[in-house]
Amino acid sequence: MGEQLRKTPYHDLHVRNGGKMVPFAGWSMPVQFRNGILHEHRKVRGSAGVFDVSHMGRIYFRGPGAVAFVNYLITNNLERIGRGRLLYGALCNHDGGIIDDVTVYHLGDEILMVVNAANADAVWKWASELKPGDVEMVDATSDLAQIALQGPQAESCLAAPFDAAVKDVGYYGYAHVSWEGAQILISRNGYTGEDGFEIYVPTQLAVPLWETLFRWGSAAQLEPVGLGARDSLRMEVNYALYGNELNTDVSPLEAGLRWVVKLKKGDFVGREALLAQKKAGLRRTLVGFEVAGKRLPRHGHPIRSGAEEIGVVTSGGYCPSLDRGMGMGFVPPELAEIGTPLAIDARGALLEAKVVERPFYRKGSVKR
Repeated sequence: MGEQLRKTPYHDLHVRNGGKMVPFAGWSMPVQFRNGILHEHRKVRGSAGVFDVSHMGRIYFRGPGAVAFVNYLITNNLERIGRGRLLYGALCNHDGGIIDDVTVYHLGDEILMVVNAANADAVWKWASELKPGDVEMVDATSDLAQIALQGPQAESCLAAPFDAAVKDVGYYGYAHVSWEGAQILISRNGYTGEDGFEIYVPTQLAVPLWETLFRWGSAAQLEPVGLGARDSLRMEVNYALYGNELNTDVSPLEAGLRWVVKLKKGDFVGREALLAQKKAGLRRTLVGFEVAGKRLPRHGHPIRSGAEEIGVVTSGGYCPSLDRGMGMGFVPPELAEIGTPLAIDARGALLEAKVVERPFYRKGSVKR
C-alpha cells in the first residue's frame, strides 16, 4: 500500500467543488478545479482567487533566545524588523546550500516560520539540532490552517473586521484580527505577483472562514484556485520554487536571492561558505528566457549554447499573461546577459531561446 496522504481541513470542500486531487509533498491537494488552470490563472490576474496552502509547515520559536536563534538560521536579517513585519529568506546548511526558503513573522515575543511542505521535516530536524536551551520549538501545522487570497480585488473581498485591520498594512506587514472568538493572523504578501493576503486561522474555524470569504467575495466572483495556476502565476513573476530553482546544491547567490543574503549582519549558518563563493565568483547563475514557436520548455530540459550543454531548465511552460513559452534555468555567468541566444533541448527538438529580463510579468497589483 502507498503512503497515506495527509489532508488539509478543506479537503472535502475541494472534492465537492470539483477539485482534481493529486499527491503533493505527502498531502492530497487540488491541482485545479472545474474551470481549469488557465481560467484560474486569469481569475487571479483579473480579480481574485483563493488558495488552500495549509500543507505548508508552520513552526513557532519561543523563548528569550528565539529572535537571535532564528536570525542565526536564516540569511536575511530578522533583527532589522520588529513586531508587525515579516520577511523572506533562505535557510542554508553549512556549505551554503539551501535547505528551504522560508517566510518569517516577527511576532514580538515569538517567531513564526512558514516552510515548504516537502521540507518541513528537514527544517524541524535541522533547527532542533542547532537550537539553544532557551528556545522552544512548536509545530503548529495541524493547529492552524492557511489560506492565500490573491488578486487585484483581494482587499475588496474582505469585510469587517478584516478590512479595517489590513487597511493600513503594507507589503510584508501583518495584523491580528479577532474573529469568532479566536485570533486570526493576516499578512499582506503572496506567491503570485498580485496584491493579496496570507491568512492563518485555527483549524476548528478553517471551514467557516473559507465559506465566509466566498460570501464576502461574491461581487468579485471569488473562486478556489489549485496548484497548477499557483505554479504558472509564480513562474510569470519568477518566484523560485524549492525543488526546481532551489535545493541543497544551490546557494541563494546562484539562485538570484542576493537581496535576502545579509552578509554584514553577523554570523549565520552558511555565511562563511557564501562569503567564499562571492569572493571566488559564481560558476552559474539563474536566468529567465523566452522561446520562439509553440513548443514549450519544461523542467529538466537541457540548455545549450551552440553544441555545448551549459545548463538545465528549472521551470518552464506557457505563461498565459504573456502568451508565450518561457522558463528559468542555470547558465554560466558569461551567458546571462539579456539577449544572449540559447537553445532548449526539448527531447531532441532544439527550441530557439534568448535570455530576457525578469520578472517576465510586470503588471501585477502587488503593493510594495
